[in-house]
Amino acid sequence: MDDIKYAVYVRLLGGLGNQLFQYAMGRALADARQAELVLDPRFILRKGCISGLAIDEFAIRARYLTDTEAAYFKEPVWKLSRALRRQINPWLGYYHETVHSFDAAALAQSLDVMLSGFWQSERYFANHGPQLRTDLVLKRQMPSAAVKLATQMASSHSVAMHVRRGDYLTNPKALIKHGVTSAHYYQTALQLMIEKLGDVDLYVFSDDPDWVRTNIQYHKIIFVSDFGFSAEQDLWLISTCQHQIIANSSFSWWGAYLNDYDSKIIVAPQPWFDAKHMEQQDIIPADWNTLAKI
Repeated sequence: MDDIKYAVYVRLLGGLGNQLFQYAMGRALADARQAELVLDPRFILRKGCISGLAIDEFAIRARYLTDTEAAYFKEPVWKLSRALRRQINPWLGYYHETVHSFDAAALAQSLDVMLSGFWQSERYFANHGPQLRTDLVLKRQMPSAAVKLATQMASSHSVAMHVRRGDYLTNPKALIKHGVTSAHYYQTALQLMIEKLGDVDLYVFSDDPDWVRTNIQYHKIIFVSDFGFSAEQDLWLISTCQHQIIANSSFSWWGAYLNDYDSKIIVAPQPWFDAKHMEQQDIIPADWNTLAKI
C-alpha cells in the first residue's frame, strides 16, 4: 500500500506518560529510518483514557492516522492480533510488545506494520534525548501561576515529589500490577535529598494530597496539586524542578527525564512493578537512584 511505504506507525495507549514513551520510541525509529511518524489515537479516543490525547499538547513531529490508513489498520484486526500475539507476531499488519523490557525485534519491523505496545525503556531512544526535549515542549502558554512557580523552582534546591495513589489503589488490577509507593519510601527519598543538598523546597504533585499531608513531614512543602493545573502543565513543572522523587509511574518518569538540569538527582522506587512476571530491568536509567518502595 503506497500510503504507508515511508512511515513508522505507532499505536497510542494509556495516559500521558505512556503516550510519551510511545512517541519517543516511534520518533527515534522514524528519525533513524528518515521516515514519517504516524500516531494511531483510536484507542485513546474510544476508551477516554485518563488524560485524553494529551500528547497533542506538545510540539511533536508526527501526524495522526488518516481515514485511508485507518481502513487499512482495522480495529477488529488489532484486537485479534493482540489476543494471539504470543503465538504469531507480527500478524495482520500489527507487531505487539510481548515483554516489558527492551525488544530489539520491534525496531526491525517493516514500515507497513503498526507497532503496538508501551515501549518503556530508554534504550529505544537513548541517542535522541536532546531532540526529544526539543519536541516535548508545550504548544500553549503556561498560566501565570505556573510561570511564577517555575521561577521559584529555578532559584532554589527544588525537589518535585510525585505521589500517585488513585487508580493504583481503587483498581484491583492496577494494584496487583503496580503496587503503591509507601510513606517510608518518600520520607527516605526526601532525607536523601536533604543529605545531598541541604535545605530543599519540596513541591508535591499528587492525586491524594490529603494522604501526603498526613504522611510526609517537612517544613517547606508547596502542594502544586492545589493549583488545578492540567496533566501536561504538571509534568512541565515537575521537569522544571532541579531534582525529582518519582512514583512508579510513567508520568513522573517523564517529568524526571525531561529535566535538563546538569546536576539533577532523581530517586525512583524499586521494584517498579509488583507483578513478578513483568521484567523491569530497563525502565530506570542507570544514573538514577533507587530505593525500596515499601
